[in-house]
Amino acid sequence: MLLNYTYLFSAPAAFQPFMKAFFVLLLLVGLSFGAQAQMKDRHSERPGPPEFFSAQAEEVTRLMSDQLHLNEAQIIQMRAINKIKLCRADEIQWQYQDNLAERNAHLAELETQFESECSRILTPSQLSLLRDDKQLDAAPVPVNTTEGGLG
Repeated sequence: MLLNYTYLFSAPAAFQPFMKAFFVLLLLVGLSFGAQAQMKDRHSERPGPPEFFSAQAEEVTRLMSDQLHLNEAQIIQMRAINKIKLCRADEIQWQYQDNLAERNAHLAELETQFESECSRILTPSQLSLLRDDKQLDAAPVPVNTTEGGLG
């Protein structure tokens, strides 16, 4: 005797399109969770979240735009190279954290690449403003030792 189980799995004809749509929806949800898990795994080895670098690059670009009076095309290009510079600098800091000399050499090379990209994007007057600003940032601020003392 052969048992017929088809009556257990059959549904009225009115519900069949809904069931097909429900199964397709379940399939798509399952696939999206799998894809999302793979994306998280891809970024797991990076030292910081990519959103952090985007926000930081946006802030740096905004400051540069205010100081250098960048036009819209320059802002877009500078935002991209600022993000690359920040990501790469963080990667260098993380990768060469035990070797100070090699880390400084790679950071200097990165700064040279950044300056060459800036020279391609910015006008000569903007470049001189940028270099002047970098020199002011690099120079130490003299401290008045007579203030706040007991004498």
